[in-house]
Amino acid sequence: MNTVAVTVVAEMRGVCKRFGRVNALDAVDLTVSSGEIRGFLGPNGAGKTTAMRILVGLLRCTSGETRVFGGDPWANPEVRTEIGFLPSDAGLYGRMSGCALLDHFAALSQRKPVLREHACLHLRMSDEDLRRPVRTYSKGMRQKLGILQAVQHDPALLILDEPGEGLDPLVLNGLIALLRERRDEGRAILFSSHVLAEVEALCDQVTMIRGGRIVGEGTIRDLAQRRARHLVLELQDAATEIEIAGAELIDRTGTRVALSHRGPIQPLLAALAALPLQDARIEEASLDEVFMEYYGEAAER
Repeated sequence: MNTVAVTVVAEMRGVCKRFGRVNALDAVDLTVSSGEIRGFLGPNGAGKTTAMRILVGLLRCTSGETRVFGGDPWANPEVRTEIGFLPSDAGLYGRMSGCALLDHFAALSQRKPVLREHACLHLRMSDEDLRRPVRTYSKGMRQKLGILQAVQHDPALLILDEPGEGLDPLVLNGLIALLRERRDEGRAILFSSHVLAEVEALCDQVTMIRGGRIVGEGTIRDLAQRRARHLVLELQDAATEIEIAGAELIDRTGTRVALSHRGPIQPLLAALAALPLQDARIEEASLDEVFMEYYGEAAER
């Protein structure tokens, strides 16, 4: 159990970023705290990468306020030594060996690579792999090297843009275990992903963005509970009338009834207990449905 005192490590308040006439971010509020893994989710072009680059001081916001460890990362580049960053398009020097490249990044961070050996075990990166030139690496190997350079100095804030991209399932499991460890040690982690299994396995909190605007925020359980449940009932008698508060009929064929339900679970269970049922199935909204419904709602506004 994490007993580390929780503090805000990085935050954006009303942040806007314009590229010419394009509004990449529009009044974005985002907070990442110590001992937290926050998922940052949205379709391509939603603004995730732009927000992350502002947080690490690679871009300057047009308006609003950004604070990392209490300072502006653009005006105070020294805060970057406490940040580990995996960009979506990490540029890796092909002629260098993996080990030499990690040493190079460690020198840039001005921090010792105290976590390198441990992270290599989690990511299944051998000494032999690290001795090879980076140009010989596969896409998955390059991704592992990118993750290693971000985590090797055990930064207080990890910002990872699509870290699971190109990783095989065993390595992905190792990455998940590694990030959980860092969270339990009080590190703050912000990561973006299109792989919803990663999100469900890792996230304490989720922030969803579309078109440069935040469209949803909370725990995965909280977000899912706001969505409709799917009910499939098998009645004893096809003529049975059904009245359940918060339920909407989707389909009725003979004794089989499909419903959509919104609202608290206890009144629903009480209503079901009063019906002459042969069988009943309650399905919570899938993670895909939760996100797609949020994105759809944002698109309609």
